[in-house]
Amino acid sequence: MKALVSFFSADRRSAYFTVALVLFIGSYLVLPTAKMVNNVYYAVLALPSLGVLLYYRGAGVKASSDLLLWALLLAWFAVVGIWSGDAQHYKHLLYVALFVLTVSRLIDPQPFRHPLFARALYWILVGYVSGSALFYWETGHYALGERVLWLPSRMTGPIYTSMWIACCFALALPGWLRSRQFAELAFALLVALFCMGYVLQSRSGLVALAALVLLASIYLSFRRLRDSLWLAGSLVIVGSFALWAGLTYPEVGSLFERADAGRLQLWSIMLHEWYACGLWMGCGLEHRTDQLLLNGEAINHPHSIFLSLGVFGGAVALVIFVALMTVVLRRAWLSRDPWGLYLATALIGLNFDGTKLIGNPDELWLLVILPACLISHPRLSASHSG
Repeated sequence: MKALVSFFSADRRSAYFTVALVLFIGSYLVLPTAKMVNNVYYAVLALPSLGVLLYYRGAGVKASSDLLLWALLLAWFAVVGIWSGDAQHYKHLLYVALFVLTVSRLIDPQPFRHPLFARALYWILVGYVSGSALFYWETGHYALGERVLWLPSRMTGPIYTSMWIACCFALALPGWLRSRQFAELAFALLVALFCMGYVLQSRSGLVALAALVLLASIYLSFRRLRDSLWLAGSLVIVGSFALWAGLTYPEVGSLFERADAGRLQLWSIMLHEWYACGLWMGCGLEHRTDQLLLNGEAINHPHSIFLSLGVFGGAVALVIFVALMTVVLRRAWLSRDPWGLYLATALIGLNFDGTKLIGNPDELWLLVILPACLISHPRLSASHSG
């Protein structure tokens, strides 16, 4: 025990949890099942974090506005779970709480802000998607042009994977612009469109990416007009290519033909059920609707992280979450933290296809909790103030 405590002291503790977090992120692209990724989280992050926090009586964790809002959000879901959840729900609350504390207080956040980390994460991710598609096409698992619905690792679904591509592009974008690597930027944008539009055929990530490029172009037009022109020019070229692909390849054109894919009707149904259950308390964690869409499809979840919070946790949960994201994004804006772009891109995409935030380790941890906690790390605030 003394040896373990000695190992988890000061800088070693920070270095360990930093490496462990990298391993956890990488496990989504390497390990084939959710259970294996969960085991990585339990073994390398959750249990060591719990031990350190208990032994050091909080390990120097100090209250802050974001941490208080996280505590308030989790406490509210603990209350909601009393009348609509089960014992498993409280285990999930503990998992999320440990992840928040680990990422926001126990790691060294600086390596995750380095441009090389952002670029490596992006190229590894799109390499994973492209390589998987090429392998599937070669082996006949999927026909050329057929939507790849199931990738080989934990990051398997096309919708969340496309959002993660957009988020990682957002994280790397400031580095590309700062170092004026416009050729790599344009190629990265082209690869992103190929992965999202042709391989995954998911529009949530495409919408998030389009919003990101638009906002970045507007911002740069007030800061550095030349960079804005480079970015806009890349967008025009790649956008023209995307338009040509949509007119030439039916697989890409189907993205436009699917229109809203029943989202407006689905949201209307869930909003009415939320209101019927009670605006402030919501419908509870286990709420399921029996209504069907016009095409006969069942409604599995609200398909929006904001609507999901309202349906399952009521307006109280939604207001706390929005306040939390506002505080975090404001901090990212003031410090010009690229993880703020990552988080904003994720929230745009998840507005069209997000579900419960509280649960076992899943894609929402990477898309929302991870960036929010990295932005809130006090060591970053101290470095900027200094």
